Amino acid sequence: MPYAAIGTIIALGMMAYAFYEAENRGRLVILVLASATFIIPELFSTSTIGLICYISRILIGIGCYIYVKIRHA
Repeated sequence: MPYAAIGTIIALGMMAYAFYEAENRGRLVILVLASATFIIPELFSTSTIGLICYISRILIGIGCYIYVKIRHA
């Protein structure tokens, strides 16, 4: 089972929902962080950078989840 793909899809879903809920400045931050974690591994293809970007995607997704929960509280 491709757990890396499942984690990435969940993180992308949370990023998209937080992007929808965020103000203008928050949208810019989410967009820059998300695009950086997908572009950097393509530019520098080493396993360490790929792992760091994968962990960053998951952490950004968790951060977006927390943002949405706080916003709706």
